[in-house]
Amino acid sequence: MLNLLSNAIKFTPAGGTITVRSQHDPDGLRVFVEDTGIGIPEDHIERILQPFEQVENAMSRSKPGTGLGLPLAKAMIEAHDGTMSIHSVLGEGTIIEILIPKTRVVDVTTKNTQSCPTAA
Repeated sequence: MLNLLSNAIKFTPAGGTITVRSQHDPDGLRVFVEDTGIGIPEDHIERILQPFEQVENAMSRSKPGTGLGLPLAKAMIEAHDGTMSIHSVLGEGTIIEILIPKTRVVDVTTKNTQSCPTAA
């Protein structure tokens, strides 16, 4: 979440909006990070999910970064059997959708200490 939120902040100009929302569905928990930032060209989305890749090239880059934030976020989500997808329109903003499968979601409203142990 830190990488996704920091990207949203970095690429959303002053006066823009960043929204984080979640919803339960039969597949698990969906988390959305939405911004009204600069957006990503559709043909760059797959590329920026590769380590060290960025939308802008080194000569025209206007924002600092290593190009690791999105690939690391995706790898961590996938390590927990989840998925991450990016929906973006250049000049309008980006929505990153994370699905955490129901096998990885704990219902903390139950008092089952085997599922959710408390710290001593």
